[in-house]
Amino acid sequence: MGGLARRVSYIKAFKHRSNLEVPTLVVDAGNLFTDDRFTADQLPGEVMTKNKWVVKGYGDFHHDVANISWIDLPYLTELLKKDGFAKRVEEYPFIERLVSANIEPVDDQHRKPIPYVIREITLKRGAPGQKVRIGFVGLTEAKPIGAADKQNVYAGYRVNDPFEAAKKVLPELKQKTDFIVALAYMPMADVQRLATENPEIDTIIGARQTSTMDEPQHFNRATITYAFTQTKYIGELRVYVKGDGSIENQLNRYIALDSIIPDDAPATEEVTAAHTEFTNEQNKAAQTSQESAPPKPVGLLGATDSPYVGVETCAGCHQKEHEVWLTTRHSHALATLEKKNEQFDNECIRCHVVGYQRGGFQSLYTTPQFANVQCEECHGPGRKHAESPAKGYGFMATPIGCMQCHKVPNDPDFAFAVYWPKIKH
Repeated sequence: MGGLARRVSYIKAFKHRSNLEVPTLVVDAGNLFTDDRFTADQLPGEVMTKNKWVVKGYGDFHHDVANISWIDLPYLTELLKKDGFAKRVEEYPFIERLVSANIEPVDDQHRKPIPYVIREITLKRGAPGQKVRIGFVGLTEAKPIGAADKQNVYAGYRVNDPFEAAKKVLPELKQKTDFIVALAYMPMADVQRLATENPEIDTIIGARQTSTMDEPQHFNRATITYAFTQTKYIGELRVYVKGDGSIENQLNRYIALDSIIPDDAPATEEVTAAHTEFTNEQNKAAQTSQESAPPKPVGLLGATDSPYVGVETCAGCHQKEHEVWLTTRHSHALATLEKKNEQFDNECIRCHVVGYQRGGFQSLYTTPQFANVQCEECHGPGRKHAESPAKGYGFMATPIGCMQCHKVPNDPDFAFAVYWPKIKH
């Protein structure tokens, strides 16, 4: 849900500025859901809740189509169960806009995703009155499990070869449409191969944890652009049409979803409702975990197997450094996200807490001791050092260490020479 309110606001403003003369389609190239902590063929309750609100939000705010990536499969198995499918679609119509041409279930209890959707638009400029049929096909790589290996079966679905799937489905789609867009969750080299091997494709929108903002590329007859990995930017691909209806040019740009863009009120209400339910689910999960956990010796209450110990332990020996830290923005870094309703966005959280997804912070309810940017986020896990203090622990190379989080997309105004004196200790 991160970025939804500003994304909706920008799209509405774009339509208004164009006097509704520019047909607008909103698409997602993949990884709209999260598979965070998917184990034993199950997602945690709070993750299920988060994913549910994503599919609801995409439908409520008129997204046209989304590609299914391998990361989306754990939640897809819930959405595409044959049992109760019609009822789920009635509640969440966007389910029928999830596409993949190379994913299929390994059993007969789940539905196969549709390979593509077709949207028809009417031009008001270039060739006024002309109708154009646009086909969106979805393709994904299999789950990477090493430098070169792939896991083809994941969460009850098989990911078939995307290049073979494309060659099968594109001739059929070409007969039905005037313009083909491939939504491809795969490495850049594979995206380029997809374009080279398939002359039917007009545009490829790629995605795979990509933070590039390069100009569109051209392979074969296809224009290639990429979706930015985080919700801090929205990509805007403009397709210019000649008087005869043919494509003249395709231009892409990225719009920063920063404070200049106001939050859309209805979308903000939905995001707030989602966060409330997500928080309640986290709280319930934490309470259940505590109730079911075996008793611990008094001396170990609150302790975990985490390699991190938390700032209070560090302060026991490093009091002056702790006092400096308390005066910095690092000491209340999570509050920055809370003000923006981004405190549950995985991509944002990792730079505002200690050890996220590395044995440290999980949530405010399960691991509040690791909230905010504390000592160990920069200096490394400190449990062994706390148990046996010695020199050699905690070196951090600057400014390169700072740049892991303070990079251009996250903090475009960051200047090490300005900020370092504020936290130096």
